Amino acid sequence: MSANDFISIVACAVLLALAVLAIARAARSPLALPLALLCLDVFGWMTATLVYQLSGSPAWHWLDHALTPWTAPLALQLVLVFTGRRRALRATLALAFAAGGALSIVALLAFVLPYVRPFVGGGGEPSSPPWALCLLSAAIPTMVLAIYALVRHLRASTDATERARTHLLLAAFAIGTVLGATEELTTFVSIPGLANVGITISAVLLAIVALRFHLFARDVSLWVAGFVLVAAAVGVLTVVLLGHYLSSRVAILLFGSFTVTLALFAAGLRWLSEGVTRRERQTHLATVGRFSAQMAHDLKNPLAAVKGAAQVLREDLERPAPGLDRMMLADLMLDQIARLDRLVDVYGRLARAEPQPEELDLNELVATVLALPSLTGAGGRAIVKTELEAALPRCRADQDMLTRVLENLVHNALEAMPDGGTVTVRTTRADQEGKTGVAFWVQDTGAGMDARTRERAFDDFFTTKPTGSGLGLAFVRRVIEAHGGEASFESGHARGTVVRVWLPVAERAGGASA
Repeated sequence: MSANDFISIVACAVLLALAVLAIARAARSPLALPLALLCLDVFGWMTATLVYQLSGSPAWHWLDHALTPWTAPLALQLVLVFTGRRRALRATLALAFAAGGALSIVALLAFVLPYVRPFVGGGGEPSSPPWALCLLSAAIPTMVLAIYALVRHLRASTDATERARTHLLLAAFAIGTVLGATEELTTFVSIPGLANVGITISAVLLAIVALRFHLFARDVSLWVAGFVLVAAAVGVLTVVLLGHYLSSRVAILLFGSFTVTLALFAAGLRWLSEGVTRRERQTHLATVGRFSAQMAHDLKNPLAAVKGAAQVLREDLERPAPGLDRMMLADLMLDQIARLDRLVDVYGRLARAEPQPEELDLNELVATVLALPSLTGAGGRAIVKTELEAALPRCRADQDMLTRVLENLVHNALEAMPDGGTVTVRTTRADQEGKTGVAFWVQDTGAGMDARTRERAFDDFFTTKPTGSGLGLAFVRRVIEAHGGEASFESGHARGTVVRVWLPVAERAGGASA
């Protein structure tokens, strides 16, 4: 066995071990499944290349070429999930998978269609020139995009650990791309093929990211990692021996079954985890529905108490009653109002956003909200300041809903700064896409969000708080969009978060802005 073969075995063992560790985290981390699929794919085609070099069976060469086109799309998918840009570039990702899938299908056809084999190769040469050109044309732009996304993420990140993760991923994909491309470039120019060296270095860097820098947001014991690596090495050697001594078709069938089983297991864990979460959410909503009837009872009790106390005080104003404890009645009313406020806060978040707009002054609304008891005592060491633009035009909005939105945003901003900071509420006139409007910002100086949290911040039921409902920003977005406005936000590590809400202004008869 040559030194190159030994390097390939090391790379395959590291990739298989990393895939197994990622599969074990598939239900907990959004990065685990993409990483597991990428590692399994590279493990598959590297092992096929190794067995092909040892046995000379062209079937292993075709399997190698069937798996290789998936590497670049899977790498791009991992990068986009890591940087929080999967949704923004989903069309580009789909195009990359389509190109890789088309090449993979052509390679698989070589097993049954002899006239396809000259294009795929396998008669002693690594690849045919047309195949190498097609593969490089699909893979290089995809990997360049992945590297660009990592560079952009690195420039935007200020967290030391996140920057370390990004540096290592950038190095892993850059080295893997440059050295991996040499395997196909040997078809055109006389250069050594260094794909196995590049993949080995990339695999080690990925392992460092996953284990040392907690890519899965949870520690992995070194003893566990070592055991998995040894087991993976034994598995790789077993595959090589089977491929060398068994018939190629039987060995490929066993190898393919093993690899596909692992991939399906990883995807199944993720799917089951999401299914459990989805059922929990449905159960939660069903519970809320069952309690909706109870909500009416809960609201009527404090309302009845407030109404009774108010009637007593009204009668006392008409005919003063000696010995009446007016302070007690006032305290009773305040207690019941606070109880109502708590109930509305719980149930109102789940209500449908159906505004009843009226003209209102945004600056007056801000002043009213910031004076609410739920906010005046919630700041702790944080302070709230305002920067209100004078003479704002009046907007049309449901005052109760907009009050809830602003209260929610300020409360979230205060919670983001448990050790103190500043919340700034700013209003301004803002024209947008030819429409006259007003806007307000709620900005904090808290820890901010990472890229993965930013992408999901407006999702229903997503929350980073142990006791959160995940309806905060989702509720804000639904309410603002129901008013014909827009809600957006910016956030970064150690740079705080700023949420911007834009609303169209009220219009008088004739179409003039108020």
